[in-house]
Amino acid sequence: LVLSTFVGALIVPPLEGVLPQTTELAHGSVMTLEITSGIIAIAGILIAAWLWLGKRTLVTSIANSAPGRFFGTWWFHAWGFDWLYDKVFVKPFLGIAWLLKSDPLNALMNIPAILSRFAGKGLLVSENGYLRWYVASMSIGAVVVLALLMVLR
Repeated sequence: LVLSTFVGALIVPPLEGVLPQTTELAHGSVMTLEITSGIIAIAGILIAAWLWLGKRTLVTSIANSAPGRFFGTWWFHAWGFDWLYDKVFVKPFLGIAWLLKSDPLNALMNIPAILSRFAGKGLLVSENGYLRWYVASMSIGAVVVLALLMVLR
């Protein structure tokens, strides 16, 4: 931990010359910021308790107004983020998955297997048990090998 902190302190930020230098807050300013933040948090808790633990007439009247119903519905639907997430991420993903359901890359990988199957069926036709077919196929193979040797030389 000490070594990583020491090494991390030696790393110069990459945008040090681009971004303006920041100044640290003075001790009094930091204390003022902390006290203000605490007061705002406590005030928010007290206002929420006053609104919700009392008779709630103000809250009920606001909730039953037209803007209150609109914002209530909007907030209960997560500010529309579920709808937006569905339209931006889920629907395009499902569309791409539907397009790729036949798996075209896998179809390319099936080509050697299909060629092997057809070659096997072709060789199966030549396997008939007659010796003359075997001698003829060996002779054709020898002619092809000799022709290749003559062409490649």
